[in-house]
Amino acid sequence: MSLPPLYKYLNVEGAKLTLGNRCFKHAKPSDFNDIEDLTINSLFPEETEAALTRLSNGFTDVILRHLNDPPTCASPMREKVALIQHVYRTNPQAAEMVKAEIAKGDKPVFDVEHMRARAETFIKEINDYMQGCRVLCVTTHKDSEAMWSGYAENHKGIAIRIEPNLAKDSKFQLFKPVVYREKRPPLYDDTLEFIVGGLFGNLEQRCRAALDKIAYAKTLPWQHEGEYRLVIPLRQGEEPWNTLAYHPEEITELYLGAAMTDADRQDIVAKAKALNPLIAVFQAKRDNEGRISFDGV
Repeated sequence: MSLPPLYKYLNVEGAKLTLGNRCFKHAKPSDFNDIEDLTINSLFPEETEAALTRLSNGFTDVILRHLNDPPTCASPMREKVALIQHVYRTNPQAAEMVKAEIAKGDKPVFDVEHMRARAETFIKEINDYMQGCRVLCVTTHKDSEAMWSGYAENHKGIAIRIEPNLAKDSKFQLFKPVVYREKRPPLYDDTLEFIVGGLFGNLEQRCRAALDKIAYAKTLPWQHEGEYRLVIPLRQGEEPWNTLAYHPEEITELYLGAAMTDADRQDIVAKAKALNPLIAVFQAKRDNEGRISFDGV
């Protein structure tokens, strides 16, 4: 995926640390302004009881749609699913009989209260796991007044452009765009995906897809930020960290805030030039209507 120009806003202190120490701070989700960021509120698009009804009614249909696909779930479920597939292949009427029995509803397929408690526990476990991620947030906008005010200390700070060095297999290639939604997404857009993935899916791919769905979703009030993210989960047993080095040549442009002091300007430009002698430096300015433009320095 080709990336658009990406910029990181920093306050004065963050600018000096980022340029001087040649590393970016990667935030924990608990540090974010949006307290619901990198979380899920539900597993399914429906309420738990409705989801369980759909799961019980749809189980047989899922098996029939994957009648010749080898199950990938763990034993003993794998053997049970393989047996059900064999029965349905050799006796197609058996599937209709099972569906008819489920439709009678004499006995609930799931204990609703038990499954609701399991779902709540699972949601908590996922949200706790996401707190172990480290996130670098950037934007496609270098001239956003809201961003300069909120993230660059009301124009006292800076914005810098990040360009991944592909020859060095830069981690910055892995930036992905945030998807903005009316509300935070459930883990499964379609409840039956839960069965399909659990019985026939690839566990590693499912975990990666779930992580991406949670990590790269925000609600519409944040849409003005045009955000891209680099999300790195902590590995099992890894000591927590919050900074990660970059290649100096990956910082290609420096934008100085319109309200920056002369002392901070001189210090930050010196650090930027020491980091990357070829860095392009620009000075931000605002016109009478608050529009932002830049002059080369």
